[in-house]
Amino acid sequence: MQAATKALGPVAAALPAARRQRSAAAATSRPGLRAAVPERRPAQEPPAGQLAARASSSGAAAIQQAPSQQAPAPPAEVKYPSTLEVLPLNPKCDTIRVSCSERLSEVEFNQRHGTTTNAYLLKSGGRYEALIDVPSRVFDVDFVRALRELGATSTLRYIVITRLTPERLPVLARVLAACEQQGLQLLLSNPALRLLNERAEADEALASALRNVQLEAVSRGSEIFLSQRGQVRGRRLRFIPIPTPRWPDLLAVHSEEDNILFSSNFFSAHNASEALLPTANGGRRSAADTGGWDVFGNDWAFYYECMLAPVARQVATALDRLNISAAQSQGSLAAVLAPLRRLAAVVEELTLGADNGQSDPLPVSMIAPMHGPVVKQALTELVGRYADWTAAQVQAAESSCVAVLYASAYGNTASLAQAISHGITKAGVGVETLNLEQAGLDELERALDRCQGFVLGSPTLGGHLPTQVQTALGTIIRNSNARQVPCSVFGSFGWSGEAVDIMEKRLKDAGFRFAFDPIRCKFKPTGQTLQLCEESGLDLAQEIRKAAKRKEKLTAAKLSAAEMASGKSLAVARVLGALCVLTACDGEGEGAAEGAMLASWVSQASFDPPGLTVAVKRDRAMESLLPVGAAFVLNVLAEGREKSMMKQMLKPFKPAEDRFDGVEVQRSEATGAVIIPEAAAYLECKVEDRMDAGDHVVLYASVSNGRVLDDSAQSSVHYRKVGSSY
Repeated sequence: MQAATKALGPVAAALPAARRQRSAAAATSRPGLRAAVPERRPAQEPPAGQLAARASSSGAAAIQQAPSQQAPAPPAEVKYPSTLEVLPLNPKCDTIRVSCSERLSEVEFNQRHGTTTNAYLLKSGGRYEALIDVPSRVFDVDFVRALRELGATSTLRYIVITRLTPERLPVLARVLAACEQQGLQLLLSNPALRLLNERAEADEALASALRNVQLEAVSRGSEIFLSQRGQVRGRRLRFIPIPTPRWPDLLAVHSEEDNILFSSNFFSAHNASEALLPTANGGRRSAADTGGWDVFGNDWAFYYECMLAPVARQVATALDRLNISAAQSQGSLAAVLAPLRRLAAVVEELTLGADNGQSDPLPVSMIAPMHGPVVKQALTELVGRYADWTAAQVQAAESSCVAVLYASAYGNTASLAQAISHGITKAGVGVETLNLEQAGLDELERALDRCQGFVLGSPTLGGHLPTQVQTALGTIIRNSNARQVPCSVFGSFGWSGEAVDIMEKRLKDAGFRFAFDPIRCKFKPTGQTLQLCEESGLDLAQEIRKAAKRKEKLTAAKLSAAEMASGKSLAVARVLGALCVLTACDGEGEGAAEGAMLASWVSQASFDPPGLTVAVKRDRAMESLLPVGAAFVLNVLAEGREKSMMKQMLKPFKPAEDRFDGVEVQRSEATGAVIIPEAAAYLECKVEDRMDAGDHVVLYASVSNGRVLDDSAQSSVHYRKVGSSY
């Protein structure tokens, strides 16, 4: 394990007996999620009996327990009839596919095609050395027995978990207990590790299974190598965190030797019907996407719409981090990823929380997701569609969006949030999802400032709100924009659901306007509950769209009345310029003054000699480096590749700080200024004249030299809505 991976060691020693004796109710809540006041009652009520939908006394929609004299006994654990089969992916990787034809009660299962959940076994030297993921306990299969029959329990050295849920923990515990290798390593992300430790405190079987296991928290840049063959290292596995608000522990794994991306929930689909499809290899079934987009396209699209469209900003960050480049016969994905790359106009919004700089392209010949077929035949199509869908969702959020804010103790409130979000996106309104357990107050404030509506969700812990929701509620009440937009509240509970009542009362007392009645769900949401959530989200989105249409009509009327006042500003914005980076260097060596800035007010001014004009705002640091006689380089950015350089230029910089720190650049021999290799072209120029022009200075410069760096690239163009700003 590389230095970037933090070894946390066996957890057995970190589980004092006193802590392990905590009540299961307290220990099974999400890590860090606690009631805002000391608990006065159990966090969970005995599971409900028959559920019935009705309205509460306040008119709120609710899912309540049928009246009874005595709380019923907990229902038996539900298991779904499933089949398990081992399918070869390539000579060094097998898929263990668990298929279930029944419809599970989750929003993304609405198509009723059943589902598969996939685990992957990786070989080295003819032996299984790594296992990626385990199935949920809800599937009625003996996963450990399958591993034993394959001989994997005696050879496994690594177990990788790309997404950990409470339902997977019992299966994981049995797998760990069955493995025989000394020094077995369990690799997972930090959020997953926190959940694992939290649950191990209350689960002796899990704690016992972990005693002889080394836990490793992996992060971006972490990697492992399977067994060496002589002096040659074995297969390298690289880890790439791709978290979302609902799945903060999500992890992708890249196998370098065969270019397989194990993508966890990304690129998944719920469809068990591929097991029935014939294949070309003598009728033997395959784990891959036989039939390609024509067969599975709707399932991939539906999964994205339900699970990833509401978190499009995080998906954009993940796609940028993965930076997939199709390997072998698939060809380059640059063209199909162009819609995502063209989101430079919203770069600050798009990359909140993203890493600075772009990762190296990741060669991928097939994608192995947690659910559905392995993506091989439709690889280029699916990755391109992800880029298109994500770009569309981010752009939709720019015009109107709803902030979906929640915390979730058992995953049930998260399911409600997902269903509400799905309804919102169906109506063409963007969603900004924040998991209050991970989001900071500044992120919450930004979401509230730009939203056209919001919904707030919470579980009930001991009759109270979790601390994170309590804090968020105070921020919401103080936010001026939040007071002006429609809202509602929702939550799940195991006793009496006070959290929803508290949120409803505080918001209504503060004068907030509710778009739909509060939603209350007792225990795990049913299909009926999810339908209620989806339709409520749809109603909220439609109200926002109607308000936007009214505003557009009012704006159009004002524009007509104002005539030249704002009309000329709109007209000026139609004047387009190439998006460039202007660089200059004054002096030589370490003491040289250097600068760089984005420039789009650029135009050719003469043929012979070739010349151009550039407008520079007076308060820009670059202005002092561009007197008459100064030399500079104008880098014309390439369409589709401008995003990373815009991010670099838009970052806040300290005075005299190197704007290209960490970026690979070249130097002009004639001017000493920076040349950007990824640009479409560059021009070496000399300032011949300057003219004051309002709040800008217009430079006339002669072109002494230039070069086209990419014949196929088009110049990136800067589009504006109004002419009163950049």
